[in-house]
Amino acid sequence: MKIIFKKILLGLCVLLISGCATTHHKKGIPKNEFSLKELCDQYKIAYSLDPVSQNILLTRGASSASALIGSDIVLLDNQKIILSAPLKIKRGVVIVPPDFKTRVLDALVAKIEVSKKDYTIHKIKTIVVDPGHGGKDPGAIGPSGLHEKVVVLDIAQKLSTLLKRQGFKVVMTRDSDVFIPLKDRTVIACRAKADLFVSVHANAHDKRSVNGVEVYSLKALDNLELNESERLDNHDILFKEMSMKRNDEDLKRIVSDMLYMYKQGESAALATETAQTTAGYLDARNLGAKTSHFFVLRNTLVPAILVEVGYLTNPKEESLLRTKSYREKIAQAIAKSIIEYAKDK
Repeated sequence: MKIIFKKILLGLCVLLISGCATTHHKKGIPKNEFSLKELCDQYKIAYSLDPVSQNILLTRGASSASALIGSDIVLLDNQKIILSAPLKIKRGVVIVPPDFKTRVLDALVAKIEVSKKDYTIHKIKTIVVDPGHGGKDPGAIGPSGLHEKVVVLDIAQKLSTLLKRQGFKVVMTRDSDVFIPLKDRTVIACRAKADLFVSVHANAHDKRSVNGVEVYSLKALDNLELNESERLDNHDILFKEMSMKRNDEDLKRIVSDMLYMYKQGESAALATETAQTTAGYLDARNLGAKTSHFFVLRNTLVPAILVEVGYLTNPKEESLLRTKSYREKIAQAIAKSIIEYAKDK
């Protein structure tokens, strides 16, 4: 988790630049305030505003800044800057105080000047592997009685072994036939300071003819889901690990939004890669990358995917999933996807 946080601060949210240029004021904007959009246009900075979270992201180069409407705090890389006045919206225009240019833009210019060399920010180090179900919860059951919990535990153990051989630290949410509540699985990921979460499942359908591999990433959350109690609990764990100042709610909101935006893009990319690689390696039907509100995707804070390795209700796939050789191939395909993904981090 610490690695992902630094990655976001150093490389994901990228931003701003540069010296003071003459700024033309729109009608109705006081001379001691500035249109953020006009500043971004002048400095060639990418600008985005999330209408739900009210989080502003400005990007340029290899540094980053993020701020909230109504807050006087800007997060510039890992530095907290307190402005003379909060950001606000007037007639649909985002307005910033005058010291935004000197304390944020000028500071960013200096950072860019001294950090032009290309470098790798951080690599994926810790991966949580989550075999679905377990214990009293068998999961899907095939026509011949094969339990999902047995299949996915074996695949997850094999995947863990393969990833460890590549130098990753792997944490299993369960390593035996025990029942682990969903909430506990996400807490395990948070306490492990995970950089990636991979949940392994087998599918089921009323029609036995349905078959194939599909991989899920997180579907966009609404305000209610973003404030789900389990998710907020995991944020509290993260903030304690970061030794963040207590009651600094603006900063917590900024970091939470940055984590969420990073997770969305990275998870979707990994899901697509994993679906293609796994289906191709198994010569199985590729049902593609999809999105869902599954609990373990919703309440983990890092890039996360849920892999459905096949349909236990399909007699042919159940027969394949019963064999250790096929499970080994699944583990190899998922591992290959993760390794390729991690190379670019």
